[in-house]
Amino acid sequence: MALVDFKYFSPVLGMQTALTIILPENAQGIGVVGAGQDSDAPIPTLYLLHGMSDDQTIWQRRTSIERYVADKRLAVVMMTTHLGAYTNQKYGFRYFDFVAKEVPEVCARYFNLSRRREEKFVAGLSMGGYGALKIGLALPEEFSVVGALSGGCDRLSTLPEAVRAFPSIEALRAAQETLSPMEYRQGMQFFLNFGSPAEFEQNDLDNLFRLAEKAKASGKRLPSLILRCGTEDTMAIGPNRRLKAHLDALGIENDYAEFPGIHDWAFWDTHIQYVLSKLPV
Repeated sequence: MALVDFKYFSPVLGMQTALTIILPENAQGIGVVGAGQDSDAPIPTLYLLHGMSDDQTIWQRRTSIERYVADKRLAVVMMTTHLGAYTNQKYGFRYFDFVAKEVPEVCARYFNLSRRREEKFVAGLSMGGYGALKIGLALPEEFSVVGALSGGCDRLSTLPEAVRAFPSIEALRAAQETLSPMEYRQGMQFFLNFGSPAEFEQNDLDNLFRLAEKAKASGKRLPSLILRCGTEDTMAIGPNRRLKAHLDALGIENDYAEFPGIHDWAFWDTHIQYVLSKLPV
C-alpha cells in the first residue's frame, strides 16, 4: 500500500490540518499480496475515525490496518478532531462538517477517491464509533456502511454526575473550585462540544437516540450498521445495549454482536477486520 501524510489548509476549520491516507497499489513487497490498481475508476474509501485522546496516526500505530487492506481496492482516510467528538462544537470548530463533508470532497479531488454512496464507508472506535454512527445516520445518502467498535453511543453517560445539573458553561466555570480537576475537565469538554446536558438531550444530531428517530422518520435508505462491543467493556457495553434496543424498537436493521473483551486495541484490531470483510470491495 502507498502511505500518504497529507497536509492542507481546511476552509471549514480555518487552519492547517493533516490526513493519513492508505492507497492501494500493485507492488507490495515481500510477504504482502497487492490488490491490483489497474483501473482509473475512483477508489472506494473507508473514513476511519480515532477515539478520545488519539489522532489520525493511531490506527496505523496500534493495528495492522495497512496489512488488512493490502489485498483490497480500498483507500483508508484517517483524520483528527482532537477531543471534538466529530461534532460542530457549541464553542469551537465545525468538526462534523470537516469530517463528513470537506474531507471526502478534498480526497476525491486530490486522490481520485469515490464520491458514490455505495463506495463510501465510515467506521471508528469509542468516540470514533459515535462519530461514525452520527455521520452515517445524519447523511445516509452519502455513506453505505457504518462500523462502530465499542462506540461511545451515549455521550451524556460519560459526563460526571457532579456537573450534569449545570445549565450553562458560565455556571460550570463559576463552580470550578467545587469540582475535582477531572470533573471540571470532562465537564468543560462536554459543554464546549454540545452545550448543556439539557441542550444535548434535545439535539437531534449529536444525541444518537434522537438522531436515529429522525433518520427512521426521514424514510431514507439507511446505511448498514455494524456494532461490536466487549462484554467486559464497562465504559461502552451499557450504552451499546441501550442503542441496540432503541434501533430495534425503531425497526432499524443492525448487525450487533458482543464478544469477550474490554476497551482496548486488542479488541479493535480484531473486529476492524470484520468491518472490512463486510465492505463491498
